[in-house]
Amino acid sequence: MSGGGKVKSARKTRAERDSNATYYPKTVSRPALLVNDSDKVFRQMVYDTLAFAARIQEVRSRFGAFIGLPGAQYSVLMAIAHQQDEGIGVNAIAEHLHLSGAFVTTEINKLVLAGLVEKREHPSDRRRVLLRITERARERLRELSPIQVQGNDALFDCLDEKAFETLRTLMAKLVVCGDNALRLLDYLGRVAESDDRSPTPLKQGVRKRR
Repeated sequence: MSGGGKVKSARKTRAERDSNATYYPKTVSRPALLVNDSDKVFRQMVYDTLAFAARIQEVRSRFGAFIGLPGAQYSVLMAIAHQQDEGIGVNAIAEHLHLSGAFVTTEINKLVLAGLVEKREHPSDRRRVLLRITERARERLRELSPIQVQGNDALFDCLDEKAFETLRTLMAKLVVCGDNALRLLDYLGRVAESDDRSPTPLKQGVRKRR
């Protein structure tokens, strides 16, 4: 008797579990992103991506802390150092980092005040400035280099040459997809806001009170 009760209970549990699994609508519709018509694998991929992104941010912050900088200023300093040649403009740095020009300008000004970045006038356009890191910044980055190497090697230790090339290519594409998604959400937000402000029509058969 008790054995039958256990079987019935187990069957009920599976039924309830199946019911709960189908309660929520899918979060994605593209067939390429569905496995057995389920978005479960997709959602796990998103969670894994968020987890890795958080770790990259933390690694960046810790690199910056070694030379006394917040993570954002460290990223800007590194971008200038590796892109500068004869000097590089603010817009080029912002595009390279996929950040807004206003945000990058603010961080650059902080680096200038710290004596790590210098500005000079553009030779052909006085409205623009060119950026270069200072000798003080070069010295700090030279000291940081061995730590960067060890940290980045560990961060991407699971990748071989082929996997790295695949990831690098996909990440560049995903940045574009991310920008497209944000533009779409901005549009949908404006549509929703417009709908909320629209007057609600009176239902048929309901008379206004006089």
